[in-house]
Amino acid sequence: MLKFSRAASLAAAVFAGAAGAQTVSFATLPPGSILHAQASVIAKVVQDHSKLQVRVNGYEGDAPILEAVNAQKADFLLLDVGEVADAYKGQGDWKGKPMPNLRTAITLYGSQMAFWVKKDSRIDSIAALKGRRVPSEWAQQTGVLPHTTALLNAGGITYNDVVKVPEVNVVRAADDFKAGRLDLLFFAVGAPKVAEVAAAVGGLRLLPADKLPDAERRMKKVRTEYYFSRVSPAPNIAGVDKPSRVQTIDVVVAVGTHVKNDVVYEFVKAMRENRKALVEGHPNFNRFDERTAGKRQPRLPHHPGAIKYFRETSS
Repeated sequence: MLKFSRAASLAAAVFAGAAGAQTVSFATLPPGSILHAQASVIAKVVQDHSKLQVRVNGYEGDAPILEAVNAQKADFLLLDVGEVADAYKGQGDWKGKPMPNLRTAITLYGSQMAFWVKKDSRIDSIAALKGRRVPSEWAQQTGVLPHTTALLNAGGITYNDVVKVPEVNVVRAADDFKAGRLDLLFFAVGAPKVAEVAAAVGGLRLLPADKLPDAERRMKKVRTEYYFSRVSPAPNIAGVDKPSRVQTIDVVVAVGTHVKNDVVYEFVKAMRENRKALVEGHPNFNRFDERTAGKRQPRLPHHPGAIKYFRETSS
């Protein structure tokens, strides 16, 4: 009876602890996208190393993700910093419609993106996309438009030189490419969806984005945060058969101003101090550098909870 009472007391204590844990929502792209896979890893790491419970919610595109956090319907989000900064500032797709409640929590790494064609395609450069069917508009994932526009610019062409095929988001566009309705695939390097498409179409070939001497300057004219970084062949990366430089922009976990300072502090601390667990969950976190996790993003200020954590750890 005594043993039972002790066991019951322990169970009650565990239940009480779980019931008292704060649940936060984490908004990201739909399942199949690389960001959804990584958000799921982040959620597990934060739960395992803090008192927070994290619920991952997949949205159809960037706009509803940003709107959810700005309107306090979600707490954290995972996107590239350029899109979040545009929304915060009321620039780009949000011109005149700023979202003032967005803040940086932590910078993760440079997200690498690329154009691919089928391995047996005669298209051998971005310039050779002239007259070809290229995904455009991105109705539900508006943040993709600057990425594809900038990559076309890096190759010396614009959307006026191609056949524009309106798309909803990158996952739907990947399915259309697989079905033969597009001549070009745009996706994050290393995403599971790229491997799926590569297997379905008999292989992919990456189109180099840096052939022109001023390719990076052309790319930065669309968004100053863009830069080139190198990707090398690896078992987990489909469509890359030689070292290549690809379009890159920082990925951040952003957060709403409504989230309490101690919650943001705990979330950031759990992520930054458990890099090994992040890497075990997804290989892209190998690019996560704890030393630059508090990197200042010029167009998107930090949340006070994040500022408190990074000030403590930098002293």
